[in-house]
Parts: sequence; structure tokens; C-alpha cells
Amino acid sequence: MRKIEEIENDLKQAREELSHVEGAPAEVYSRIVGYYRSVRNWNKGKREEYGERRLYDAGTSAAHLERCTPGSVNVESAESGAGKIIKEFPRTDSSEPHILLFVRPGCPACPGAKAAAGKLGIPVDTIDAASENGLAEAARRNVMSTPTAILLNKNGEELSRARNNADIASLRRFVPDVYKNAASM
Repeated sequence: MRKIEEIENDLKQAREELSHVEGAPAEVYSRIVGYYRSVRNWNKGKREEYGERRLYDAGTSAAHLERCTPGSVNVESAESGAGKIIKEFPRTDSSEPHILLFVRPGCPACPGAKAAAGKLGIPVDTIDAASENGLAEAARRNVMSTPTAILLNKNGEELSRARNNADIASLRRFVPDVYKNAASM
């Protein structure tokens, strides 16, 4: 049987050997602007961005979407600046055309999209796509990016969709004449 001193000496010797172990340098490649390139050849800004990247796991994300339940999305309604919260989604009072605007916090284009949608003169329901229920509604409606505006008719059927300020402003051509006249007043 070994004594404690022998075991401690072996551990000390193993720690000393491990402190001098060096492996071969690994070459890391990642996608940058459409093609793969060695990370060590990237500029400082791209290397910093690489360090902030997060790994996307399709299996986990799909399971997350299945847990989300559409039908209980809290939606901010920007009808004439009222800012009320609609408790259930989709709307139960869809007797008029309206826009679903999918946004998320920190989205640089989302404030401009909200302004463009507000100028159309029809109700705008803003949905936070970063929330669990908002993500479920975005998945149900096949919304892949923010901002995305979906123009719905009074029956809740999709008439058109837009993904930037100019395209959202061009939704005006789908809005019934009664709303066009109200928006120009």
C-alpha cells in the first residue's frame, strides 16, 4: 500500500508535467461575408464580433417553438396613439383592416417601421417577436426578421407584407379608400 507522501509526490510531479504541456495551434475557420476564412486573418473588429457570436441549435429552437402557444400573445395596439394592450391575439374585433407589426427590442429599423405603419391611418398591432408568445406568433405567420408588417383584411386574411420603412409606406395602396382619405386629413 502506498503512503500519502508518495501519492502527493506523484500528484506534484503530474501537475508539473501538465503545466508545460503545449498542443499544436488549431486553425479556426468561420464564415465571413459569404465565404469561409481563417479567424486569425480577420481584422480586429471581425474577431471581436466573432467572440460575441452565439451558437444556434436547431433542435433546441424547434422544441422552444413547440412550447409556445399562439392565441395568448400580448399585443400593443397603436390605434390613433391610444397605446392600449389587446389581451388576446388574433383580434376578436377584426371588422376592419389592420397591420401586424413584428418588432423586437434593439432592432435599429423597428422605430422607423412603427412610424411608417402609424402613418397609414389604420390600426397597427405591434408584436414583440422577442417574447415567447410573440416568437410563436411569428413562427405561425412565417415571419423571419424584424421589422415585418403584415396587412390583414377585415377577415384576418393576409393581403401583403413588408420588411422595411419604404415597403411599409407602400402598403397604402392596399388600404381601402375610406382609410386613405382619413389618413390624408
